[in-house]
Amino acid sequence: MIPNLNDVCDCCGGHGSQAILQLFDNKCFGIAEGKDVHGEFCLNDFAFPVDGYSCVGVTLMADGGLTTLFDNNLMMMSPLTNLESGKAYARGILLKVTYPAKDNNSEEILIQDKNVTLTIETFDGLNYTDYPLYTFFSMFTNPKSNEPSHLINKIELSNPNPNYSVRVSALVLFGNAI
Repeated sequence: MIPNLNDVCDCCGGHGSQAILQLFDNKCFGIAEGKDVHGEFCLNDFAFPVDGYSCVGVTLMADGGLTTLFDNNLMMMSPLTNLESGKAYARGILLKVTYPAKDNNSEEILIQDKNVTLTIETFDGLNYTDYPLYTFFSMFTNPKSNEPSHLINKIELSNPNPNYSVRVSALVLFGNAI
C-alpha cells in the first residue's frame, strides 16, 4: 500500500499517471486518479465474529517456497458430517504479500513479475484451485455455521519466482462450531 496519496500524485514519475486502489484513513478503499478519488468501497461498518486468531509472518523462499496459512483438516472427517461442536475452525483470513524492489541479481522486479500462487482447497479435500496473487487477499466464510461446505478446508501460498523471496503477513480468524 502506498502510505500517502500525495507521494504518488505530486511526484515526477513512478505511478503519477496510473490509477491505483488505495486504502484511506476513513476505512474506505478508493480508486485514486491523481488527486481525485472514485469508486469508494467502505469497511467502516464491517464486523466479523471471532473466537480466536493467529498472526502469521513468514518468508517464502525463492523457487517454490511454500507455507500453509491454515488447514481445517476437514478431509479427516469421514463421512463428512456436521463440524465438531465447540471446535475452532479457520473462517477468515487477511493476507498481505510484500515483494522486494530488486531480485537476487539486484535487478528491479517489474510489477507483472510480482506474483505468488494462492491455493484454495475445498471443504471435502477433493478440489483445489490455484490463483495468482499480487499483494492483498481477504476471505471470510460463515462464522458460526456447523456445515462443512460453508468452510474452505485449506489455504497454501507458494512462491514460484526463481530470483527472489517474498514476505507474507496474515491474520487468520477462527470461529467455534456451534
